[in-house]
Amino acid sequence: MKFPQVPVGGRFDYQGETLIKIGPMTACNERGGDARLIPRSAVVTPVGATPEAQPVASILTQALVREALAAFDERLRSALGALDQAERAPIEAALETARRELAARLGLGADPNP
Repeated sequence: MKFPQVPVGGRFDYQGETLIKIGPMTACNERGGDARLIPRSAVVTPVGATPEAQPVASILTQALVREALAAFDERLRSALGALDQAERAPIEAALETARRELAARLGLGADPNP
């Protein structure tokens, strides 16, 4: 079977590893590791009789989402280090607002940091 035929949430074997499809071209290992890009032409083997789709929310734990959001936030803030305080302050304020809005949309509550 080709990778595009696997439903989102479906488990499959690829290159000796069991993965879960999390997007049209991405998958992660069952322990919730980093997302991997899987070529559309990749031949994969479904795990189980027929892989059933499950919501991505059931794959992504709240802790994993919090961890990813914190790492993303840290990366953005480190990129601002080269700016002087006058330039950095409004950008940091905008990033903080965006982070809180994203956390609220993801249902992570007021403090999405782990």
